[in-house]
Amino acid sequence: MTIRNYIWDFDGMLFDTYPHTVAVFCEIMRQNGKPVDPQEAYDKFKVTMWHAFRYYGFTDEAEVQRFYALENDIDFPPVGRPFDGVPDVLREIVRRGGRSYLYTHRDKVAMEYLDRYGLTDLFSGFVTSEDDFPHKPAPDAILHIVKTYGLDPAETLMLGDRDIDIGSGVNAGIPTLLFDNENRYTDVGQTYTCRTVGEILDFVKAALPEE
Repeated sequence: MTIRNYIWDFDGMLFDTYPHTVAVFCEIMRQNGKPVDPQEAYDKFKVTMWHAFRYYGFTDEAEVQRFYALENDIDFPPVGRPFDGVPDVLREIVRRGGRSYLYTHRDKVAMEYLDRYGLTDLFSGFVTSEDDFPHKPAPDAILHIVKTYGLDPAETLMLGDRDIDIGSGVNAGIPTLLFDNENRYTDVGQTYTCRTVGEILDFVKAALPEE
C-alpha cells in the first residue's frame, strides 16, 4: 500500500473549529432570546451545519447570514487552531515527496486559517465553496482534484472526521481515512480509522516511503 496524495477535510480534521462555530451559534441564539445547550448544539453541528440549522428552526436568511458573518471572524473565541500534530503530518508528507489537497465547503476563510498558521505552502491544491461543487458525500470535488492534478486514485486518500467525508471518498472510488477522535462512529465504509493525530502520522510513515 502506497498513498502519495492526501485530500484533507478542514473542519474537525485539519482544524479544531467546531468549538468556535458552536460558540458563535450559541451567541446568536442567546441574542435571539433562544438559548441552546452547547453540547447538544455541538452534536448537531458534527452531523452537518444545515442539520443543526434545521433542528433549531434556524432558517431566517438574515439570521443565517449574521451567523456566517460572525463565524467568519476567526478571532471570535474560542479561536480555531490546527489539531496538535497536524502541521507535523503535513510537513512529513511534503518531506517524503507526497502532496496534500484541501477539500472543504468553507469559503475562502479556510485559506485565512491556513495562512495564519503558515500551512498554505504545504498544500498543492484547494477546493472551497467558491468552486461550487455539490456537497459531500457527492464525489465531484474529489474527481475534479484527481483529474486536474493527474493523481492515481489508488494512491489518493480522502481524510475526514465525518461519515459524509468518507462517503465522498467512497463514491469517488478512492481509499478513505476516518479521523474519529471522539469515538462517534463504527463502520461508515472507511478504509482506515485513526483516533489520534499521532496515528495519522504513523499511517503516513507506513504508506509513503521516503524518497
